[in-house]
Amino acid sequence: MIRATTGGVLRSYRTNLMNSFIRDNKARETVLTQRVFNSYAEDPASAAKAFRLRKARMQASSQLDVCKDSFYKYQGAYACLQKVSELIDTENGSDMATLKDTALRWLDDPKGDARVQLAKVLDNLSDTIIQNMNQTYGDDFIFAGADGQNVPFEVKEVDGHKQLYYRGIPVDAAVPKVMTNTDGTKVEMPNGDYVMASAETVEKVAFQETVAGTPDTVATENGTVFYVNDGAAPLNKTAYDALTAEEQAEYTEIPDTAVPPGDPTYYKTSELTDKESYDKALESVMKDANGNPITVTIDGKDHYVVECDKATITQADYDKSCKDAEKLEYLAKEKRFVDIGLGLQEDENGKLIESSAFNEALSGLTFLGYGLDKDGDPKNIYSIVQRLKDISDSVPEGGDFQSAWPEFNRLVGKLETASSEFKTQFTNQSAATTKLEGNIELLEDNVYNLKEQYSNLEDVNMADAITSFIWAEYCYNAALKVGNSILSQSLMDYLQ
Repeated sequence: MIRATTGGVLRSYRTNLMNSFIRDNKARETVLTQRVFNSYAEDPASAAKAFRLRKARMQASSQLDVCKDSFYKYQGAYACLQKVSELIDTENGSDMATLKDTALRWLDDPKGDARVQLAKVLDNLSDTIIQNMNQTYGDDFIFAGADGQNVPFEVKEVDGHKQLYYRGIPVDAAVPKVMTNTDGTKVEMPNGDYVMASAETVEKVAFQETVAGTPDTVATENGTVFYVNDGAAPLNKTAYDALTAEEQAEYTEIPDTAVPPGDPTYYKTSELTDKESYDKALESVMKDANGNPITVTIDGKDHYVVECDKATITQADYDKSCKDAEKLEYLAKEKRFVDIGLGLQEDENGKLIESSAFNEALSGLTFLGYGLDKDGDPKNIYSIVQRLKDISDSVPEGGDFQSAWPEFNRLVGKLETASSEFKTQFTNQSAATTKLEGNIELLEDNVYNLKEQYSNLEDVNMADAITSFIWAEYCYNAALKVGNSILSQSLMDYLQ
């Protein structure tokens, strides 16, 4: 038989009361926090799994934010490109669509009104294109590639003409085409300048045989000085007299100092060169300091370079053009990768696997074009439009447009080619926008699913939690009530 003492009862009561209080407090905390556990020690396995899920959700949420930011940027780009597409559209009644028809009317426009008006339209059109391509999204320029802080396109006036620059580089920069010798070395002038491939040349031997050969005979007939080229076979008077009158008409008489006095020598008119033509031909080739034609070797043969403003290029200008062209190529392909949940990963060399990230950089060069084509014409839409504008301005009021029309018509074809390339790149950009939109939906689903998974681990069933709390509170209150029955009253309680 166990004897119940007052001290034992009190100790047992206090223990049970404290346990009831702890359970009540725990149940209250569960209801308030709505969590199954609040520390790692309470449920290590579930806590570790929930930690991994929360980390994955944070990463997915970050990727979702980045993806949305890129998507909104691409939406802004789409709006800008759509406007440019409408401006240069050649099929839907735009200014470009009627360009040829308007230009054709110039042929019957003696006052030049149509030329003046279209020149203004083209100038405004090119400026509007650049304004659209310089739009911003937030604080960043949309079409500035990886550098969104600086304006991408800038128009400068050079030698009275507008020229377009992209991030400080002329968009028409290209590697100059220069002549090369058989061994691949560049053809250089005595001063070190390179000879442009577009420079007109004439083979030295052929040039001498036709016009610039050393004259055999210099004579005057009817006040005109003639040179007889190398290889011309003369006829003496006896042979000349034997010809018919029609045949004699092909010849002219020039006294030859090599024949006996009084015996004239006859040359075919086609084999004669008058002094003016001869001197003009010699003046058309480039000469050295001594006045002798400069010879360059092309394919193992000596050539003369015909004199013109752009026949040569200095090595400094050549090197600069090459560097500018290289920079344009880099800027057009510049990339800025972001993580939008494609599995961001590097290869064994530490280089990013591009397919595992998204390139959000948009270079304006990709859309408007850059450099020169094989004909030496600009590929950039702005530059082509400005050339068309310059042609329209070059014909004076009341002037004849017939001579300018072939070049204008040729450049219109170049503009159509550049516009076609623009539309191709526009389509690619639209596809990228659609890809971003689809990826946003996937990331939102992923974030939701991850939230559901760790919510199932951490969140309590509120109905069960509230029921448990009410029961714990009831037990605690009951314990307090029992205490009133078994605890003796104090002196103060008795006095009350």
